[in-house]
Amino acid sequence: MFDALRKMILPIIIIVLFFFVGMIILQWGLDITNRQQSVDANMAGMVNGEEISWVEFNRVYNNLVRNESKNYEEEIPDQRLAELRNTAWNQLLHDHLVLQEVNKHNMIVTDEELYAFLRLSPPPDLQGIPDFQTNGQFDYQKYVQAMANPQLAPFWANVENAVKPDILKLKLQEMVIQTAHVTEPEIKEFFVASNEKVKVGVINVGFERFSRPPPKSTEEEMEVYFNEHKEDFTLDARSGLNIVLVEKKAAPYDWEQSYNRITAIQDSIKAGADFAEMAKQYSEDGSASQGGDLGLFPRGQMVEAFDKKVFSMNPGDISDPVRTQFGWHLILLHEFEDVKEVPRGKTEEETIKKAHASHILIKTTASQETLDQNYKKAEEFLAAARSDGFLKAAEDIGLAIRKTALFFTGGNIQYIGSHQEADEFAFNNEPGAISGLMENNSSYFVAEVAERHPSGVPSFDLVRDKVNQDLQKYKVIQLCTDTANAIYAEIQAGDSFKEAAKKHDDEYKELDPFGRGQFVDELRRDPKAIGAAFGLANPGDYTPPILHGQGVVIIKLLEKITPDLTEFTAKRDSIGNAILNNKQQELYGRWFQNLMENSEIENYTNQSTI
Repeated sequence: MFDALRKMILPIIIIVLFFFVGMIILQWGLDITNRQQSVDANMAGMVNGEEISWVEFNRVYNNLVRNESKNYEEEIPDQRLAELRNTAWNQLLHDHLVLQEVNKHNMIVTDEELYAFLRLSPPPDLQGIPDFQTNGQFDYQKYVQAMANPQLAPFWANVENAVKPDILKLKLQEMVIQTAHVTEPEIKEFFVASNEKVKVGVINVGFERFSRPPPKSTEEEMEVYFNEHKEDFTLDARSGLNIVLVEKKAAPYDWEQSYNRITAIQDSIKAGADFAEMAKQYSEDGSASQGGDLGLFPRGQMVEAFDKKVFSMNPGDISDPVRTQFGWHLILLHEFEDVKEVPRGKTEEETIKKAHASHILIKTTASQETLDQNYKKAEEFLAAARSDGFLKAAEDIGLAIRKTALFFTGGNIQYIGSHQEADEFAFNNEPGAISGLMENNSSYFVAEVAERHPSGVPSFDLVRDKVNQDLQKYKVIQLCTDTANAIYAEIQAGDSFKEAAKKHDDEYKELDPFGRGQFVDELRRDPKAIGAAFGLANPGDYTPPILHGQGVVIIKLLEKITPDLTEFTAKRDSIGNAILNNKQQELYGRWFQNLMENSEIENYTNQSTI
């Protein structure tokens, strides 16, 4: 009778083991990411004196990475990993600050609240337990029956302890947002504003008219413009690096090992094994769960070697191993199909030959032995660079030096991407300084500061191209504005919109009725222009020239189309809920921002690569 209890306790045991292994990793200094630096402190951060441990941070971060990895066939880019680190930190920061507020208010969770929460909102982890499922789907009746089973009391006690913090956070959130309310006039005003339409006529003096070709400027004009607008060309500090990379690429031995694996799979298929089942079991690709099925694809969609092989096969054929940058593939061609569709960039329908194929992918990545060799080579270069100089060491060992483009602090660094350690080295050292050994997902590397430029206004020569572009834009805007002002003067003098536009080689257009959030010909979604159109009160009223994203426009109101208020009753509740939800989010956001500003927060998570 304890079988169900034992099955449901298993996920809890797994979680405990996960934390236990995580603690061992931290205490022993085991480096699961191949020699990445460890952090001296045992904390990922501090929030008002309360520690956030690396175990806690890594749990959240690793969950995010696992979910994100489903979107990538290869490794997650460094920049995306940095974003996930920030997301993990922000989640933990929010939880700790909120729970600290919960404790300040001495908030508790009653047994009734616990029961109601678990009954009405079954946690996703519990929904995945086999004893709560029927035919692989969550069975709410089984779940409720288990809640009433006294023999499962120890299990539910553990669950209740796990969900209490979530309930407390919800109660605090409700307390914060309870002052938000919506009035009847607000709902009606929102309905009218959302459904009201206008019909207008416009004279739009577009930027294109004077920018094809763009106006030319003399050197003297550009220098005058630069001197008058120096504040527009101020640059933050910039730095450039010389970098020597030792890539974490697979060695011939690694390709041989993955080839042996793919040929073993090929032999099994030749002996009668089902291709789809072998794909499900062995393929290291997102299509594995579908038996390797890639669906229909045209020539040129896949990488070159794969594409060339598929379109040289006959239906029913299984290829020999095909090598691409991803690894080794076995390809099963099901059929070719002629599909009629409009190709991208064309307007007419064509018949496209497409292949329907499945594949099995065995990825080829650098083995630990290869990584160790590459790491040793990078270490040798670092030692030589410090004794003989960066350039000579690279020449002696036969490694290429790559010079990055100038970059700003916190920005992307050419060849290595976003990398905080390299960024800090670049801006905290003088030209000629040599870094320690660093790494990212794709390589080990050593950097030398090549150049540094302090923040401030650069010389005219350095920003000449940007000055030219800005001056061209300024001249185009000025020409459009002058033309629109001249047309506006003609209208005020008594000319019709059509006549005034024609006198200055422009055109008057009447637009189809549109609402506030719609895309509008001539105006697009420019809030200034569209807001001005809705600001006109009576048919015949018109605006002065308005500078917007596409040019300078004069707008004439032709008709205001008021919404049918008979629809208001049907939509009232949904509109009210939407407004209330928005107000509650804004209220909670302001409260939490104030909470952060008045807290002592220390974030150490960016001091090391996870």
